[in-house]
Amino acid sequence: MPSLVPKSSAQVRPRLAVEVRPEGVYAARANDSAGLLAQVAGSPLPPGAVVPSLKLGNIVDRIAVIAALKRTLGAVQLGKERDVTLIVPDTSVRVLLLDFDEIPSKAEEALSVLRFRLAKLLPFNPELAQISYQVMSRHALVLQVLVVAAPREVLAEYESAVREAGFEPGAVLPSTLAVAAALDEAGQSATLLVNGSEYAATTAILRRGELLLHRTLELKAEPLAHAAAAVALEPANAAIDAEIDAIAANTVANSAFLVEDATDEDAVDVESFLDAREAVAVLAPPAPDAETDRASLELLQAISVAAAYYEDSLSVVPEEVLTAGTLSPAALEAMLADSGLRVRDVLQSTDMMTTSGVPRGLLAGLRGALKS
Repeated sequence: MPSLVPKSSAQVRPRLAVEVRPEGVYAARANDSAGLLAQVAGSPLPPGAVVPSLKLGNIVDRIAVIAALKRTLGAVQLGKERDVTLIVPDTSVRVLLLDFDEIPSKAEEALSVLRFRLAKLLPFNPELAQISYQVMSRHALVLQVLVVAAPREVLAEYESAVREAGFEPGAVLPSTLAVAAALDEAGQSATLLVNGSEYAATTAILRRGELLLHRTLELKAEPLAHAAAAVALEPANAAIDAEIDAIAANTVANSAFLVEDATDEDAVDVESFLDAREAVAVLAPPAPDAETDRASLELLQAISVAAAYYEDSLSVVPEEVLTAGTLSPAALEAMLADSGLRVRDVLQSTDMMTTSGVPRGLLAGLRGALKS
């Protein structure tokens, strides 16, 4: 099985990359390991064709997904190359940062230790999961390890669709870790990143290649379930006024969940996040009206918590948010108008050797996957 982390024992990832998202399938080709996007293509998917989760049944409309894979990869394929890096949705995997005193140097022994630790942290059986890991840092006597786990049957869904389209998945990456690989590791300051889709948003903090935070928030749970059952997504029309107080009241509880998801349950002082309630008041509109979407409020809350974690961990207030996925800088900047945070795309014109009608945010993960 392929590695799920950006830096693996594999020497060089394939020069083709494809991302399967609920919104569509997007592919790109690079000429070399610099990863500049030489050619890109995208194909939209019918609503509900892909419903990412940790359970079997992610690819609901298999015919549509395979057809989109054939179109997009065929458009960027050079000659008979078939090996691709496959990018899967964040909600189909679990990403954790775990602290250890030490882990075995042999991969087989290390995986045994990780599976034992993950038994209490994952909502699925780690013995039936594909697990990859990467040492992030060592501070004092603490070894921090990035661990990515996914049910094998879920990964098999995505991989088999790629194979049926005529290609071979040589590497697999979660969406936000692929985006993170596109960032410049030489930067002196940390990066606050938001990777959004119609169904979920992931906030992450990175500093010189080190992942400090990774938190995925699922959005629109009821329409998502409906899509899985009916292969169609209905717009969410439920009123949110009665839920605003509950969202604010749950800020501290969600902050504690953030700590577990990011650094294991005993690694960070949860009390340091008690001011997250204040952060929500700063970043979120003070008086949402009936037109404010519930998902927007949840996204603002997630960014607020990430900003609070950034300030608490690095002793500096973030000035900028980088965005990827379906969340455009203009849309996020409007949402954060009163926060003072600047917003820009992860992907820049210097990352591409071609022009494309595909939004830059949907190409950011491909850039990272091809940069090796």
